[in-house]
Amino acid sequence: MSARAILAALALALAGCAGPQPAASPPVEFLLLGEVHDNPVQHQLRAERLAALLADGRPTAVVFEQMPAARNDALQAQARQTPRDVEALVAAGQLDQRAWRWPLHRPLLEASVAGGARVLGGNLEREALRRVMRDGDAAWPPAALALAQRTPWGEPQQQAQLKAIDEGHCGLLPAAMHAPMARAQRARDAVMAETMLAARAAGAARVVLIAGNGHVERDLGVPRYLEAAGVAPQRIHAVGYLEAGQPGSGRYDERVDTVAATREDPCKALQR
Repeated sequence: MSARAILAALALALAGCAGPQPAASPPVEFLLLGEVHDNPVQHQLRAERLAALLADGRPTAVVFEQMPAARNDALQAQARQTPRDVEALVAAGQLDQRAWRWPLHRPLLEASVAGGARVLGGNLEREALRRVMRDGDAAWPPAALALAQRTPWGEPQQQAQLKAIDEGHCGLLPAAMHAPMARAQRARDAVMAETMLAARAAGAARVVLIAGNGHVERDLGVPRYLEAAGVAPQRIHAVGYLEAGQPGSGRYDERVDTVAATREDPCKALQR
Protein backbone atom coordinates (compact mmCIF):
# COMPACT_ATOMS: atom_id res chain seq x y z
CA MET A 1 0.00 0.00 0.00
CA SER A 2 1.32 3.46 -0.88
CA ALA A 3 2.05 6.05 1.82
CA ARG A 4 -0.84 8.15 0.51
CA ALA A 5 -3.25 5.22 0.81
CA ILE A 6 -2.04 4.46 4.35
CA LEU A 7 -2.62 8.08 5.41
CA ALA A 8 -6.09 8.06 3.85
CA ALA A 9 -7.03 4.87 5.65
CA LEU A 10 -5.73 6.27 8.96
CA ALA A 11 -7.76 9.45 8.50
CA LEU A 12 -10.92 7.43 7.90
CA ALA A 13 -10.28 5.31 10.99
CA LEU A 14 -9.73 8.37 13.17
CA ALA A 15 -12.88 9.99 11.81
CA GLY A 16 -14.88 6.90 12.70
CA CYS A 17 -13.57 6.98 16.27
CA ALA A 18 -14.20 10.67 16.79
CA GLY A 19 -17.90 10.21 17.53
CA PRO A 20 -20.60 12.85 17.00
CA GLN A 21 -19.49 16.46 17.27
CA PRO A 22 -21.24 18.72 19.81
CA ALA A 23 -23.97 20.89 18.36
CA ALA A 24 -23.07 24.52 17.85
CA SER A 25 -24.44 26.96 20.41
CA PRO A 26 -27.42 28.95 19.19
CA PRO A 27 -26.55 32.53 18.26
CA VAL A 28 -27.07 35.21 20.90
CA GLU A 29 -30.03 37.36 19.89
CA PHE A 30 -30.12 39.60 22.95
CA LEU A 31 -26.83 40.99 24.27
CA LEU A 32 -27.00 43.15 27.40
CA LEU A 33 -24.00 45.31 28.31
CA GLY A 34 -24.10 46.77 31.82
CA GLU A 35 -22.27 49.76 33.20
CA VAL A 36 -21.38 51.93 36.12
CA HIS A 37 -22.89 55.06 34.61
CA ASP A 38 -20.00 57.50 35.16
CA ASN A 39 -17.11 55.17 34.30
CA PRO A 40 -15.55 56.30 30.96
CA VAL A 41 -13.28 53.24 30.75
CA GLN A 42 -16.30 50.95 30.66
CA HIS A 43 -17.96 53.05 27.97
CA GLN A 44 -14.86 52.83 25.79
CA LEU A 45 -14.49 49.08 26.31
CA ARG A 46 -18.12 48.49 25.40
CA ALA A 47 -17.83 50.75 22.36
CA GLU A 48 -14.90 48.67 21.12
CA ARG A 49 -16.84 45.48 21.74
CA LEU A 50 -19.85 46.89 19.93
CA ALA A 51 -17.77 47.99 16.93
CA ALA A 52 -16.23 44.52 16.64
CA LEU A 53 -19.67 42.92 16.92
CA LEU A 54 -21.21 45.11 14.23
CA ALA A 55 -18.39 44.34 11.81
CA ASP A 56 -20.15 41.08 10.86
CA GLY A 57 -22.90 43.05 9.12
CA ARG A 58 -25.84 41.37 10.88
CA PRO A 59 -28.85 43.70 11.20
CA THR A 60 -28.60 45.03 14.75
CA ALA A 61 -30.59 47.37 16.97
CA VAL A 62 -28.91 49.07 19.93
CA VAL A 63 -31.26 50.11 22.74
CA PHE A 64 -30.06 52.83 25.10
CA GLU A 65 -31.32 53.28 28.65
CA GLN A 66 -30.19 56.90 28.29
CA MET A 67 -33.09 57.80 25.97
CA PRO A 68 -36.85 57.21 26.37
CA ALA A 69 -38.62 54.66 24.18
CA ALA A 70 -41.31 57.26 23.52
CA ARG A 71 -38.82 59.09 21.29
CA ASN A 72 -38.13 56.18 18.95
CA ASP A 73 -40.22 57.47 16.05
CA ALA A 74 -38.33 60.77 16.22
CA LEU A 75 -35.03 58.90 16.48
CA GLN A 76 -35.76 56.86 13.36
CA ALA A 77 -36.88 59.92 11.42
CA GLN A 78 -33.66 61.71 12.37
CA ALA A 79 -31.57 58.66 11.47
CA ARG A 80 -33.08 58.60 8.00
CA GLN A 81 -32.35 62.29 7.57
CA THR A 82 -28.80 62.41 9.02
CA PRO A 83 -27.74 58.78 9.60
CA ARG A 84 -24.25 59.58 10.95
CA ASP A 85 -24.98 62.70 13.02
CA VAL A 86 -24.64 61.60 16.65
CA GLU A 87 -25.50 65.03 18.07
CA ALA A 88 -28.71 65.11 16.04
CA LEU A 89 -29.66 61.68 17.37
CA VAL A 90 -29.01 62.82 20.93
CA ALA A 91 -31.29 65.79 20.40
CA ALA A 92 -34.02 63.71 18.72
CA GLY A 93 -33.84 61.10 21.47
CA GLN A 94 -33.97 63.75 24.19
CA LEU A 95 -30.98 62.32 26.03
CA ASP A 96 -30.70 64.28 29.29
CA GLN A 97 -27.14 65.49 28.80
CA ARG A 98 -26.71 66.81 32.31
CA ALA A 99 -28.09 63.74 34.08
CA TRP A 100 -26.06 61.33 31.92
CA ARG A 101 -22.94 63.55 31.85
CA TRP A 102 -22.78 63.74 28.10
CA PRO A 103 -20.50 63.04 26.24
CA LEU A 104 -19.64 60.00 28.40
CA HIS A 105 -21.82 57.73 26.24
CA ARG A 106 -20.73 59.25 22.94
CA PRO A 107 -18.32 56.37 22.04
CA LEU A 108 -21.23 53.91 22.19
CA LEU A 109 -23.46 56.01 19.97
CA GLU A 110 -20.60 56.57 17.54
CA ALA A 111 -19.90 52.83 17.36
CA SER A 112 -23.60 52.13 16.77
CA VAL A 113 -23.90 54.69 13.99
CA ALA A 114 -20.62 53.70 12.31
CA GLY A 115 -21.66 50.04 12.38
CA GLY A 116 -25.02 50.73 10.75
CA ALA A 117 -27.08 49.74 13.80
CA ARG A 118 -30.57 51.03 14.44
CA VAL A 119 -30.44 53.30 17.52
CA LEU A 120 -33.40 53.16 19.93
CA GLY A 121 -34.31 54.51 23.34
CA GLY A 122 -35.50 52.01 25.92
CA ASN A 123 -36.38 53.99 29.04
CA LEU A 124 -39.49 55.55 30.46
CA GLU A 125 -39.71 59.33 30.40
CA ARG A 126 -39.16 61.05 33.75
CA GLU A 127 -42.78 62.13 34.14
CA ALA A 128 -44.00 58.63 33.24
CA LEU A 129 -41.76 57.21 35.97
CA ARG A 130 -43.25 59.63 38.48
CA ARG A 131 -46.74 58.46 37.52
CA VAL A 132 -45.73 54.80 37.92
CA MET A 133 -44.37 55.53 41.38
CA ARG A 134 -47.47 57.46 42.38
CA ASP A 135 -50.30 55.57 40.66
CA GLY A 136 -49.01 52.01 40.26
CA ASP A 137 -50.23 49.66 37.52
CA ALA A 138 -52.67 52.19 36.09
CA ALA A 139 -49.74 54.34 34.93
CA TRP A 140 -47.74 51.59 33.20
CA PRO A 141 -47.48 51.45 29.41
CA PRO A 142 -49.95 48.66 28.49
CA ALA A 143 -47.47 46.41 26.65
CA ALA A 144 -44.92 46.65 29.48
CA LEU A 145 -47.60 45.94 32.08
CA ALA A 146 -48.78 42.87 30.17
CA LEU A 147 -45.21 41.59 30.00
CA ALA A 148 -44.61 42.24 33.70
CA GLN A 149 -47.82 40.45 34.65
CA ARG A 150 -46.66 37.25 33.00
CA THR A 151 -43.14 37.51 34.43
CA PRO A 152 -42.69 35.34 37.56
CA TRP A 153 -42.11 37.67 40.50
CA GLY A 154 -42.44 36.48 44.09
CA GLU A 155 -41.45 37.65 47.53
CA PRO A 156 -37.76 36.66 47.13
CA GLN A 157 -37.45 38.85 44.02
CA GLN A 158 -39.34 41.71 45.64
CA GLN A 159 -37.18 41.65 48.75
CA ALA A 160 -34.00 41.48 46.66
CA GLN A 161 -35.19 44.47 44.65
CA LEU A 162 -36.02 46.46 47.78
CA LYS A 163 -32.61 45.65 49.22
CA ALA A 164 -30.90 46.78 46.02
CA ILE A 165 -32.85 50.06 46.11
CA ASP A 166 -31.89 50.68 49.73
CA GLU A 167 -28.20 49.83 49.25
CA GLY A 168 -28.04 51.81 46.01
CA HIS A 169 -29.09 54.88 47.96
CA CYS A 170 -26.68 54.31 50.87
CA GLY A 171 -29.51 53.52 53.27
CA LEU A 172 -30.58 57.18 53.14
CA LEU A 173 -33.81 56.78 51.20
CA PRO A 174 -36.99 57.01 53.33
CA ALA A 175 -38.49 53.55 53.77
CA ALA A 176 -41.78 54.74 52.25
CA MET A 177 -39.96 55.31 48.96
CA HIS A 178 -38.54 51.80 48.63
CA ALA A 179 -41.63 50.09 47.17
CA PRO A 180 -42.49 52.90 44.69
CA MET A 181 -38.90 52.98 43.45
CA ALA A 182 -38.82 49.19 43.12
CA ARG A 183 -42.03 49.44 41.07
CA ALA A 184 -40.42 52.07 38.84
CA GLN A 185 -37.38 49.82 38.38
CA ARG A 186 -39.62 46.97 37.28
CA ALA A 187 -41.46 49.22 34.86
CA ARG A 188 -38.21 50.39 33.30
CA ASP A 189 -36.97 46.80 32.94
CA ALA A 190 -40.22 45.75 31.31
CA VAL A 191 -40.13 48.70 28.88
CA MET A 192 -36.52 47.92 27.93
CA ALA A 193 -37.41 44.26 27.38
CA GLU A 194 -40.48 45.19 25.32
CA THR A 195 -38.37 47.57 23.21
CA MET A 196 -35.82 44.83 22.57
CA LEU A 197 -38.52 42.34 21.63
CA ALA A 198 -40.15 44.82 19.26
CA ALA A 199 -36.81 45.52 17.58
CA ARG A 200 -36.24 41.81 17.09
CA ALA A 201 -39.73 41.38 15.65
CA ALA A 202 -39.09 44.30 13.28
CA GLY A 203 -36.18 42.49 11.65
CA ALA A 204 -33.11 42.95 13.82
CA ALA A 205 -31.12 39.72 13.92
CA ARG A 206 -29.52 40.89 17.15
CA VAL A 207 -30.48 43.45 19.79
CA VAL A 208 -27.98 45.05 22.18
CA LEU A 209 -28.98 46.84 25.38
CA ILE A 210 -26.81 49.58 26.89
CA ALA A 211 -27.92 50.02 30.50
CA GLY A 212 -26.87 50.01 34.14
CA ASN A 213 -25.72 46.78 35.75
CA GLY A 214 -28.93 46.42 37.75
CA HIS A 215 -30.96 46.35 34.56
CA VAL A 216 -28.91 43.64 32.84
CA GLU A 217 -28.53 41.12 35.66
CA ARG A 218 -30.40 37.89 35.08
CA ASP A 219 -32.38 37.36 38.27
CA LEU A 220 -34.08 40.75 38.60
CA GLY A 221 -33.39 42.67 35.40
CA VAL A 222 -34.36 42.71 31.74
CA PRO A 223 -33.36 39.06 31.02
CA ARG A 224 -36.11 37.89 33.36
CA TYR A 225 -38.72 39.67 31.23
CA LEU A 226 -37.21 38.42 27.96
CA GLU A 227 -37.45 34.85 29.20
CA ALA A 228 -41.05 35.40 30.30
CA ALA A 229 -41.77 36.49 26.71
CA GLY A 230 -40.48 33.14 25.44
CA VAL A 231 -36.84 33.88 24.64
CA ALA A 232 -34.64 30.84 25.33
CA PRO A 233 -32.11 31.59 28.11
CA GLN A 234 -29.16 30.58 25.93
CA ARG A 235 -30.09 33.27 23.39
CA ILE A 236 -29.53 35.94 26.05
CA HIS A 237 -26.06 37.03 27.16
CA ALA A 238 -25.79 39.50 30.04
CA VAL A 239 -22.46 41.19 30.78
CA GLY A 240 -21.86 43.08 34.01
CA TYR A 241 -19.23 45.82 33.83
CA LEU A 242 -18.14 46.50 37.39
CA GLU A 243 -15.26 48.26 39.08
CA ALA A 244 -12.41 46.34 40.70
CA GLY A 245 -13.36 45.44 44.25
CA GLN A 246 -17.01 46.39 43.72
CA PRO A 247 -19.29 43.75 45.19
CA GLY A 248 -21.53 42.42 42.47
CA SER A 249 -24.63 40.79 43.91
CA GLY A 250 -26.22 40.43 40.48
CA ARG A 251 -25.94 37.29 38.36
CA TYR A 252 -24.35 37.77 34.94
CA ASP A 253 -23.23 35.43 32.18
CA GLU A 254 -19.97 37.37 32.07
CA ARG A 255 -18.32 39.90 34.37
CA VAL A 256 -15.77 42.52 33.30
CA ASP A 257 -13.89 44.38 36.04
CA THR A 258 -12.32 47.78 35.33
CA VAL A 259 -10.54 50.45 37.31
CA ALA A 260 -12.82 52.68 39.34
CA ALA A 261 -13.72 56.11 38.03
CA THR A 262 -12.54 59.14 39.97
CA ARG A 263 -15.57 60.52 41.77
CA GLU A 264 -16.80 62.03 45.00
CA ASP A 265 -18.25 59.59 47.50
CA PRO A 266 -21.84 59.24 46.18
CA CYS A 267 -23.18 58.70 49.69
CA LYS A 268 -21.89 62.13 50.75
CA ALA A 269 -23.64 63.68 47.77
CA LEU A 270 -26.89 61.93 48.74
CA GLN A 271 -26.54 63.13 52.34
CA ARG A 272 -26.41 66.71 51.08
